[in-house]
Amino acid sequence: MTTPTTSLISFDHTTVEDAPFRWHHVLDTFRPADAAELRGTFPRDGFRMVSRTGVDKSYAMYYRRLHPMDGGEAPPEPALPDPWRHFVAEVTGPAYRAAVAALTGLPIETASIEVNLWRYGASCWLDPHVDKPEKIVTHVLYFNESWPTGRGGDLLLLGSSSEGDVVRRVAPAANSGVLLVRGDRSWHAVERVRDGEALERLSAQVVFHQAAQEITA
Repeated sequence: MTTPTTSLISFDHTTVEDAPFRWHHVLDTFRPADAAELRGTFPRDGFRMVSRTGVDKSYAMYYRRLHPMDGGEAPPEPALPDPWRHFVAEVTGPAYRAAVAALTGLPIETASIEVNLWRYGASCWLDPHVDKPEKIVTHVLYFNESWPTGRGGDLLLLGSSSEGDVVRRVAPAANSGVLLVRGDRSWHAVERVRDGEALERLSAQVVFHQAAQEITA
């Protein structure tokens, strides 16, 4: 079977993992020149701080939406650089949808798509959680040129709701990403970024949503 791909995004170097739940580790997502161009033009404006302190989930990070769910209204945003306009067109197109469906075996043919950018600066974090039932699968792509060890910011794949129950730790390495299939036990978190250095964890997120009427209790 031919490995699915698109004109911009490659899944040629993808491994399927089963611990602590089913997920995919994607390496060499872009050609080097494309990765460098996206990294160099990663938007710096149009973000807003989002934070929450709650019993079920707490977080703090900076967020910018690039593409609304189908039928939604896009908020006014600064213009996107051309490489990112290409990126949005790619991940909302049929070839990318078919590639993700082929990799995961999930029925996403009619799913709506949301595309966001995230910046995690010092003291930003995301508590352990499982995604909402309407999320089918999420592709997280990382855009830092490098990320030092010991500075936080890792994606933590957990065996339970405890942040200490780390089964796999995924660094936000350059030109890599993960596909996370939503499940009742797919606990994950983002480790708090350490203070003391001008670090920002840069990522994009592509989310496939099922329609509300398709969600069952």
